[in-house]
Amino acid sequence: MENTDRIYFARRAAEEQERAIEASDPHVADTHRRLQRAYLERASVGDRVEAR
Repeated sequence: MENTDRIYFARRAAEEQERAIEASDPHVADTHRRLQRAYLERASVGDRVEAR
């Protein structure tokens, strides 16, 4: 994964965190937290070499 992709996913995770904090509906906040975790996971994976 290119560095620009990792930056994008990290930025999106931060945005989802802000939206979760600002959400007045608990279900909406939970959805934003789930999206945040997914984006953080994508940002942290990067280029990993698969074992053969």
